[in-house]
Amino acid sequence: MQKLLFKSVILILCIGFNNLKAQDTTSIVSAFHGLDNAMPFQINLICPGGANMDGMPLNFRFPIDESSLDESDFEIIDSLGNSHTPICATLRPANEDGENRTVLLIGEFGDNGINPPVEVRVVGELFTLEEEDACSELIDLNGAFTQNIVPLPAGPSLFFAQKIEGAISECSTDASQTIQVVWNGGVVPISSSISEADLYQYYTVYTESAGSLIAHTPTSIEDVNDNDNFHQLCINTVDTIVKVSFLENIVEDPNHDPNPYTEIDLSYCSDIVSSTLSLTTEESWIKLYPNPTQSFFTLDNGDLEDDITIQIFNNNGALFYKSKINTSDAKMTNIDCSSFPSGLYLIYLTNKGKSTTRKLIVE
Repeated sequence: MQKLLFKSVILILCIGFNNLKAQDTTSIVSAFHGLDNAMPFQINLICPGGANMDGMPLNFRFPIDESSLDESDFEIIDSLGNSHTPICATLRPANEDGENRTVLLIGEFGDNGINPPVEVRVVGELFTLEEEDACSELIDLNGAFTQNIVPLPAGPSLFFAQKIEGAISECSTDASQTIQVVWNGGVVPISSSISEADLYQYYTVYTESAGSLIAHTPTSIEDVNDNDNFHQLCINTVDTIVKVSFLENIVEDPNHDPNPYTEIDLSYCSDIVSSTLSLTTEESWIKLYPNPTQSFFTLDNGDLEDDITIQIFNNNGALFYKSKINTSDAKMTNIDCSSFPSGLYLIYLTNKGKSTTRKLIVE
């Protein structure tokens, strides 16, 4: 009976992830075929054997949990249909607090012009960070994919912008607000007469009044000279910023391609969360966190009124836990899994004729 139920859970899970793969084209914003057989020798310090291989920054809408990141999480498909797995995947150099949206993939992914990469998929358990300031909920990105791959000859462009506050802002207290902008690959000034600290002069931010855009020039720029793809613009207006633009032919990527004129609308929490919910509407009746975990996890029952039945199976189909949760007693239930061996578990939940499955990683 347990084996039959486990097979049913697997079937439901597979159907769920197939549906997710058909929908989740928004979590990955873009991939950038930044270098073709040209990763510098210094990359061996981060990725042994990575020199002279391809480099592909993969840009996410949400910050990534570095503890869940592994090269086996990704699959790159070239134009001939061949599948490639990176030899390394890292958030460096863009791994400071408030960044973590760009994963650098290193490996052999196809050849520029002859057989370039055309699709990137998340095939492993890759999780976002649950950060209120970053407008991010905990999401399993397994099944996310993109065919938006910027070809090698193209120059770098902006792919994300948001307002940031608190400790992650590096602007002085004189600034009214800080806008973080992100390029789809690393950038440096083209001309030796321009330093990265001068780049604020080439950014324009826009507010809106009576249907017209009003242009503002940042007073300074921060988060520079660290070889990543993030900048912080220090702004002296308190009005809401709606767009950021950057002039053409000012910066270049590691392949020495100049940037085109680029602009990006600001993302606010309401935009990002609504996108998140569109991927999880069917399972929004219950939340599970933290995931991964080491000792316990919490079920948030929300407004459910009827009892919830929970069954937890290991990856071989053995039933590890079964219980009935009375939702009238508490809206949140902590479940002890400290005795579970490390690994992947399937959680099967039922409530008033509805059912859902979740994956849980115990570290």
